[in-house]
Amino acid sequence: MRFFFGFVVLIFLAGLGIWSVQKYKSYDFKAQTIQGEASLHTFDGKYKIVYFGYMSCPDVCPATLGMLQEALDELKAQGSDLSDVVVLFITLDPKRDNIKALDSYAKHFYANAYGLRLGEHTLQAVLDRYGVKREIVPLQNSKLGYSISHSSSLYLFDKQGFLTNEISNLATIKESLADFFANH
Repeated sequence: MRFFFGFVVLIFLAGLGIWSVQKYKSYDFKAQTIQGEASLHTFDGKYKIVYFGYMSCPDVCPATLGMLQEALDELKAQGSDLSDVVVLFITLDPKRDNIKALDSYAKHFYANAYGLRLGEHTLQAVLDRYGVKREIVPLQNSKLGYSISHSSSLYLFDKQGFLTNEISNLATIKESLADFFANH
């Protein structure tokens, strides 16, 4: 009986290990930054806040990034050490967002932010894994040609690269971030 119990525990632990490796890998990606190629592994040892948006977004992106900036500023003012926090802003519009401008845009909201660009095929696979919704909406009589309708969740990864939380209710962003940093 002891042997059977030990065998069951061993199988459970092996399954848990495989699940955790797959969980980590399922959210990883390779993207271009102004420093070259990067992935989630590039930022190991740091808390990672991942957001998908685009530079010419008229409302959702600047509002979300502004709320994130405000929440991080408030936490820092309350004594939180945020030196190990990075924001990864992944463009939903790789055709129009050039990497240098994208990085500058992200840093406008948070100094330790990075603009990332993936190829269209890779981007769609990553969006599917994260569950991000994106729809290209044609704009007639507009020089932009199209807009992008998209979800606005923030994805929080711990220092080991595990997705620990998704913030979809932006009204709770400060509380969610405080809880995340306190418990991870």
